[in-house]
Amino acid sequence: MNIVDELHAIAAALRGAGIPYAVCGGIAVTAHGATRSTKDIDVVLAREHLSAALVAVAPLGYNIPAGPMVFGAGTPQERHVQRVNKIVGAQHLILDLLLAEQAYAGVLDDRVDVELGAGTITFVSRETLLRMKRLAGRPIDLADIEKLEGRDER
Repeated sequence: MNIVDELHAIAAALRGAGIPYAVCGGIAVTAHGATRSTKDIDVVLAREHLSAALVAVAPLGYNIPAGPMVFGAGTPQERHVQRVNKIVGAQHLILDLLLAEQAYAGVLDDRVDVELGAGTITFVSRETLLRMKRLAGRPIDLADIEKLEGRDER
C-alpha cells in the first residue's frame, strides 16, 4: 500500500461524505516542511462525525476497528482516538481518527487546504500541529517540534 495514495483516498472519502476533517500527525509534519517518515495516517474530526467517517472509509478497506482509546484520562491533556485498520495480504495500515474535543477542542477551527495533483487535502495549521505535538509530548512529538520550529531559523 502506498501511504500517499491511501491519504488521498481517505481525504476524498471524507470530503465526499461532507465530513470536516484535518490531517495531523507525521504526515502533517511533512506537509509543513519537516520531513518525517510515518506508518499511519492521523485525521482529526468531530465526535459527531465519527460514525459517518467509519462508514466513509470502510469501502477503502479500513474496516477492522480497535476499541476506543483514551490518553491522559481525567487530565487537561485528555485525548480520544478511534483506530481503524486496513490489512491487505501482509500489509497493514493504521488510520487513527482523533476526536476534536477535550485537549483537541478547537483544532478544526484552524485548517489549511493544500491542492495536490491528486486532489485537495486538508491539514491542521502549523500552529495547531505544534500545539497537538506539545500535548502528546512523546519523544517523536518533541523531535517533530524541534524540526518544525527549526524552520523559523532558516
